[in-house]
Amino acid sequence: MEWYSVKMRASQREAGRERHISGAEKIVPEERLEKVVSQLLERALHHAKGRADFVNLKVEAVSPEEVAHLEALPVTTCPVDTVEEGRDQLRELLAQAGIDHGEAILGQMEATYGMRGAMLLHVDTLQRLEPDPHRGIRATYMDAAQDGETGPEKNHFREALVLATKVANQKNILGELCISDDPDYVTGYFASKELGYVRITKLKEPGSPNGGRIFLFRGSREEAEVCIRYLEREKVLVHLPEEAER
Repeated sequence: MEWYSVKMRASQREAGRERHISGAEKIVPEERLEKVVSQLLERALHHAKGRADFVNLKVEAVSPEEVAHLEALPVTTCPVDTVEEGRDQLRELLAQAGIDHGEAILGQMEATYGMRGAMLLHVDTLQRLEPDPHRGIRATYMDAAQDGETGPEKNHFREALVLATKVANQKNILGELCISDDPDYVTGYFASKELGYVRITKLKEPGSPNGGRIFLFRGSREEAEVCIRYLEREKVLVHLPEEAER
């Protein structure tokens, strides 16, 4: 059976600059390809952040032998009532993960707003390691191992758990911070191989389009290059728990 990687990226021109609207990743068998492409196009054209005026769809054949299989990170939820409580939880999780400079790291989140990808940040030097700081690092070539519907409404939890699991399995990544850029979704997370995927129920105010992602790295410049290749090129299917499928 033939399998295909499908990538969608949608953006909008605003004041002469490209503004990210939506992006998605799938790895699907040939019989689902046409339906998935149609669903991702629908998502790009009907998004809470606006109607895209540029949509890029890339379809690429994938050999099953190229694909690694990973078990999803264990999931816990940390309920909070305010953004301030949510940020306090992030600081505590960073400390539990053995990461210093928690406040400075959280202060970097604003620089990720509007980026297509994630910031790759050295946790000790606080140096940014992305080759292109406007583009960032895009973790790609990943999907859930189980078939799931890819309708125009995004399953934030499912897609984030897939991405976080792939990222956490890179040996130089100590953790990941994420706040959704969807105005209707205020939940974010911290994830690491040791602590799992920790959902924090409020990390921004409703209606805010601001969000971003930081990959927290420790290692040499050469190891950073290996890390980037893994995040952007290695193909992964993640086996999700039943609750992520609902």
